Amino acid sequence: MAQKTRQRAPWQQKVIQIAPVVGLAAFILILIYTRRSGMFSSVADLQHFIKNFGNFAIVAFIVVQAIQPIVPFLPGGFATIVGMLMFGNIPGIIYSYIGLVIGEVGLFLLVRRFGPKFARLVLSEKNFDKFETTLQDHTQDIKKLLIVCFIFPFLPDDLTCLVAGMTDLSFREYLKIVLIFKIWSVGSYGYFCLFVLNKTFAGL
Repeated sequence: MAQKTRQRAPWQQKVIQIAPVVGLAAFILILIYTRRSGMFSSVADLQHFIKNFGNFAIVAFIVVQAIQPIVPFLPGGFATIVGMLMFGNIPGIIYSYIGLVIGEVGLFLLVRRFGPKFARLVLSEKNFDKFETTLQDHTQDIKKLLIVCFIFPFLPDDLTCLVAGMTDLSFREYLKIVLIFKIWSVGSYGYFCLFVLNKTFAGL
């Protein structure tokens, strides 16, 4: 591995790193507000409201999900939960899947084009060290690592996608793995987080 370059882009990193915290806080506050204000007395009311925006709502959500692997607005599967609440469980998962596949393809191509320079922009110092360690230790079995990270959705699949872009894994093989296994990752994570969320806010 080439010697580390310490050139940083502090403000860009701060924006990228603080985005999930701000997004999660906003998401929780909106949930509490809508529940207590009675704005939407049920999930069905929310979905009926979203339908007024037609295909624009779907396209906007897919675009947001496509950005998620690169600049996460919400941590983990919370964006998928938003989609499940907005569109229904199955449509929300499908739209999340489409957006995240686009995003992870974009992530792979960006890191393949710009290398560690791009990885340094989107990762904290700690996560960049993990990126380098994973790259050193798993270059030869990156396909297996990708599959494992998608099957067990709490593992760092976005970090593994970054690593994959720095290996000799072909784009065709990478795309095949993402298309096949990402749907399981999105669905299992989404349903689990939705279950936890329902339990958490049941008493509010």
